[in-house]
Amino acid sequence: MRPKSAVPALPSSAAALDGASRRLLHRWDAHLAARTVQVPEREDFEAFGSLSQLERLQKVLNLARPSHARPLRLALKAKRSQRWRKDHPEAETRENRKERKRAELSVPEIQLPRFWRRTLHDMRSLRTTMSEGLISIDDRTPPAAKVIGSIASTLRVLARTCLDHDRSVELTVETVDLWRAARYKAGNANRSIAVRLKELRTFAVWCDLDEDLIDRLTKLKTRYEKSGRKERKRKDLWVNSNVTQVEDVWVRASELLEMAGAAPVGSERRARLVLDATCLALSVVCPLRCGDLHRIRFETHLRRHADYWSLELDMNKTGCEYRRPELWPELTPFLDAVVMLDMPACEFWEAYDRKAGTPLFSRDGGNSGVLVGWPSQCWKRHFGIGEHIIRSLWHTMMFDSEDDDQWIALTLCGQGNSRTAQDYILKGRCKRAGRRARAKLRAHRLDLLARRED
Repeated sequence: MRPKSAVPALPSSAAALDGASRRLLHRWDAHLAARTVQVPEREDFEAFGSLSQLERLQKVLNLARPSHARPLRLALKAKRSQRWRKDHPEAETRENRKERKRAELSVPEIQLPRFWRRTLHDMRSLRTTMSEGLISIDDRTPPAAKVIGSIASTLRVLARTCLDHDRSVELTVETVDLWRAARYKAGNANRSIAVRLKELRTFAVWCDLDEDLIDRLTKLKTRYEKSGRKERKRKDLWVNSNVTQVEDVWVRASELLEMAGAAPVGSERRARLVLDATCLALSVVCPLRCGDLHRIRFETHLRRHADYWSLELDMNKTGCEYRRPELWPELTPFLDAVVMLDMPACEFWEAYDRKAGTPLFSRDGGNSGVLVGWPSQCWKRHFGIGEHIIRSLWHTMMFDSEDDDQWIALTLCGQGNSRTAQDYILKGRCKRAGRRARAKLRAHRLDLLARRED
């Protein structure tokens, strides 16, 4: 039972309240006293009144009870969502819209042929066994969990293509050709089609399908990869047309955090600025893929220590561990601001304990998760491109270094694929070798010109 609190005294800033505002504030204090609440939380606001009453109350509390205003944002958000759903009963929910789009492009996994479903189940079971460090009698090495999910998705799209052409759902040279034509018509890039062909080949090898099919998939994959290498990547086009560097991202994050400090306590604007600032700053310090960044949770992955934060999680794509025992201290103000964002008037460690298990970037106080694409949406708002570009910016910075510092970018990005890592290292060395060659040629020309003048 929470202790019953006395009615707090009005701060000097509340002198501007008119009679109606003072009466509303008195009702609010009486409401808390009746509920024996000293520090209000979201449910206390939701029980107080309607959306319009809470909107008026927010203005009053910002002046008279600033410490009460933070959790009010969550109550307002819930009330506005309820009103919108009531006013738009015919509107699609986000999940329904996603399901409709999936149905247009693919079939549910349960509708795949039984043999495919059994094979996918075996791959996932073996991957789980290996991830838990257990011994299996199956000597095959399954793909990473993320890759298995991508294989299943590609098979679902292939199945939809078969059904659209009144063909039986099977993996053959003919159905692969129909699928390729459909993907080309849909505007998929050659590089994307090459990745999907690689997944189909992995599945065909695992199932020990016809050698002619496997050979066909291998040749198609190689052909699309070669064509894809001739296409300019979107991130390369962006880099060529923008002068943004890693330090520019950090400056923008710092500006957003400063703007958040000037926004009204408990406002939606303040929350949006804090979350955007933290997303950009964390992307710089921990340039993870979007699929990992969006699912970070307090205490589960992100932990606060006396003087610093730490991060530890398993990356979705590779299954490798990403471990940062001590994050840079410059990141601490951003993460601390998220902890205190919607917490009532309580000290930091109490607020941190209440955040345990909640998503870092949750917009509703942790009641729901975060969309996988939210970090990229944040980046597009501020830089016009998705979050993945920060990994390229880090590698570019290390490429331009005259020291062999490519390992720094590889470590920060959690690059677990040794072949990809070696490719990055080779590119860095080639760039440095090219710069040194141009410098030597320039020096030789200057020396030759000097001799001619003499």
